[in-house]
Amino acid sequence: MSELHQHLLQMVQYLPSDFEPYGRRDRDDDWGPDCSCGCKYFLPLEGQLGMDWGVCADPASPRAGLLTFEHQGCKAFEADEAED
Repeated sequence: MSELHQHLLQMVQYLPSDFEPYGRRDRDDDWGPDCSCGCKYFLPLEGQLGMDWGVCADPASPRAGLLTFEHQGCKAFEADEAED
């Protein structure tokens, strides 16, 4: 893991609605896709960071407007139909 990636993990906001270990949501008990599964509201950062990091643009999401690691997840996921 790069030094910059580690730095972003230290400064990103963690919410209870995020999947463990970032929040309190258990993937087994409350399964759902995360941003890495193609959420249409996940706007990737430029360059290499865009492989893992972006900003949530979904006004219905608790992560709206926040820097987001692709595996944090939220219940407001909506598939990007253009990726099919």
